[in-house]
Amino acid sequence: MANPTTLTVPLAATLAACAVQAPPVRAPITAQELTAHVRFLASDLLEGRGVGTRGDELARLYLATQLEGCGLRPGCAAGSWNQAVPILGITTTVTRTLAAEGPAGAAEFAAPGEFTAVAGSPAPAAAWQDAELVFVGYGIRAPEQQWDDFGDADLAGKVLLVMNDDPAGDPARFGGRTRLYYGRWTYKFEQAARCGAIGALVIHTDGSAGYPFHVVQGNHGRENCWLPFRDGEPTLAIRSWVTEATAKRLCALGGHDLDALRARAERGNQPPVPLGVRLDLEVANEVRELRSGNVVGLLPGGDPLRRDECVVVTAHFDHLGRGAPVDGDCVYNGAVDNATGCAGLLAIARACASLPVRPARSILFVGLTAEESGLLGAQFFTANPPVPPRRLVANFNLDSLNVFGRTRDVELVGHGKNSLTALAARLAAARGREVAPESSPQHGLFYRSDHYHFARIGVPTAYFTPGRDFLDRPEPRRRLRASYGATRYHRPTDELEPWWDLDGAVEDLELVLACVLATAETDAAPAWTPGDEFAPLR
Repeated sequence: MANPTTLTVPLAATLAACAVQAPPVRAPITAQELTAHVRFLASDLLEGRGVGTRGDELARLYLATQLEGCGLRPGCAAGSWNQAVPILGITTTVTRTLAAEGPAGAAEFAAPGEFTAVAGSPAPAAAWQDAELVFVGYGIRAPEQQWDDFGDADLAGKVLLVMNDDPAGDPARFGGRTRLYYGRWTYKFEQAARCGAIGALVIHTDGSAGYPFHVVQGNHGRENCWLPFRDGEPTLAIRSWVTEATAKRLCALGGHDLDALRARAERGNQPPVPLGVRLDLEVANEVRELRSGNVVGLLPGGDPLRRDECVVVTAHFDHLGRGAPVDGDCVYNGAVDNATGCAGLLAIARACASLPVRPARSILFVGLTAEESGLLGAQFFTANPPVPPRRLVANFNLDSLNVFGRTRDVELVGHGKNSLTALAARLAAARGREVAPESSPQHGLFYRSDHYHFARIGVPTAYFTPGRDFLDRPEPRRRLRASYGATRYHRPTDELEPWWDLDGAVEDLELVLACVLATAETDAAPAWTPGDEFAPLR
């Protein structure tokens, strides 16, 4: 047994030193804390946190217990941490592959190498049988932009070939280089359904999508998630993506050149072009109900007059679950996307709960489900918030934090759309940092993460992404950041790595925390910039 004196003397000195130190104003955010959360959430034991899986359940339990440990209260009805979200899981199997025939011949295409097929409705089976293929350019009908790719064409029962983007050549239209919702693939399918089409083929290019075709392929053959379909809601029989090479072959079968068709579409207001090609494709759908939900924790505000108003901090906890093996690994861990965001949410929650004085407004911390399936958890939460929508004053969304190192800048998706931009810029400047506009506005990130559904109900939002102006070894760090999309995004390689440098994430989160607390204290609520597309909704 060791000499007790050798233990008690250092211990006594340590305790004495702790006794004279003043307690911190609030708990700091640390890289160690973030790493610990990611290590659990991105573990193989959670099997990629697929919606409705055991990993989903474990992730929700982890978030709830961590929020409870911070001292927060349950944020849902009847004292629950969980807001149940009704989700349908639909697994689509191709039973007859895509075949096309036109004046120049016939061809068959293989999935998922040349095309993908996903259900557009919960029907047990769906098909395109001798369906006419029509090119519709960008597939946009936008009267306020004086743009219509459809005219008075009758597209009922047809399949549409559509570009995955919106026009970028005129800075006075469609936000110029900044992609609007019109350029999102979700809009393409929605608009095709509204036109009475039975299907749509979205043309994939890396530039228009912002990610390689393997990301699209990941949805083929796996269970895809939906909120319950509403009666009377227009749907497609089948949703499909095609490679650019496949789209060119389809057009050529009808004697058309895809590049010429796309150049024509750039002029705007061009009528649809029947390609003279007929398509066949059949699928079977297996439908089941899934159990998932949003996790909601509440930090009550300290001002009786303003505690009914809420600032909302969100991060999605789901990822892709198990999928097609890559180099023998079938677990899509989602470490960056979005175990890091969940870690940030928990760190900010702990920091806020440690404050000696509560902020005036309440703060809701929400772990959202099914983001990767089309922002379903956010859509359900904003349609069924725990407080009236008008009392949600702002949303700060955390999705894929900076694991590449410290930067002078942080990018704000939707820079300038509301007053949170000026707030963030002021608080960043006080820290010697800069809030920059997103560097790839053509990818439409504003419409690709959960904050979008808060904007759709009029709530001003802020979504920060990693900066590019690295303080140390900038060139290799920029290359590492740039390579993430091609080598790790939505792949089993998105795992916690020894090379991660979370000091940049810590500084970004400290800025988000400052914005959250300032918004919770400021008398005036954030507002949309006059003329912004979401301003009329507030």
